[in-house]
Amino acid sequence: MKHEAVAVPAHAGIWVAHGAAPAMDGAHSHDDIELNVVTSGAIEYLFGERRLRVEEGQSAVFWASLPHRLLAPEGEPAEVCWAHVPLSTVLTWDLPAPELRALLEGRPALAAVPSDVDSQSVWRRWEADFAGRDADAALLEVHALMRRTLRAARTPSGTGPASRPLGMAAYIMERFRDPITTADVAAVVHLNTEYAMTLFRKAWHMTMGDFLLRRRVAEAQRLLATTDLDCSAVGYAAGFGSGSNFYAQFAKLVGTSPGQYRAALRTPGSD
Repeated sequence: MKHEAVAVPAHAGIWVAHGAAPAMDGAHSHDDIELNVVTSGAIEYLFGERRLRVEEGQSAVFWASLPHRLLAPEGEPAEVCWAHVPLSTVLTWDLPAPELRALLEGRPALAAVPSDVDSQSVWRRWEADFAGRDADAALLEVHALMRRTLRAARTPSGTGPASRPLGMAAYIMERFRDPITTADVAAVVHLNTEYAMTLFRKAWHMTMGDFLLRRRVAEAQRLLATTDLDCSAVGYAAGFGSGSNFYAQFAKLVGTSPGQYRAALRTPGSD
């Protein structure tokens, strides 16, 4: 029987839910790594002009910072288990570098749920662990399934050749450390700058500058979580041209300073 999505209490910013997949009126984004497990039916996402279809028995993992929209179902709404895990948490999991890079470059991972995982019982275990105040066990379940999805992922075929908005986004994802301009991005897809900016904003629901900023901040979060570089060096390594701009933009997007962000990750019990 289909039913509305039901969420369990959050733990360290983690959100999990299960239920009928609703259609979304518009795209949205959030700074989490998202895991979907489809237990019946199928869902389809729109990322800009690129589609991702996840069918029964499959799991998908993607960085939800990229604006995405869940499309209206073709028939009965699918049943889905969702997990949203803060990027800062995932960065502490020491994922293999190629898999983490693919996520942060906006490439969704799609794979069959492992044969030894009963997808129908995934949510029930998460629900029981959260309700029983054993949230760490639920997080381990999410971590393991996300990791196995990434390892087994196959590249989704999409609906055709890369679009211009996707090409522009891919260029920014690849060259974010460089002092790139909107003209540089437009030149990659052979468009004039003003038209490219309009096309990009229409597809991704943000400006090229905002998109670039989110990618640089995500890289700074990764470096703060996984290296001992001092905060100023992190900013330069992530592509910020000055320390003051790095501190200001990081605080604006993350809500805390780089130093406070790192300290919270390393303080026992802060998660």
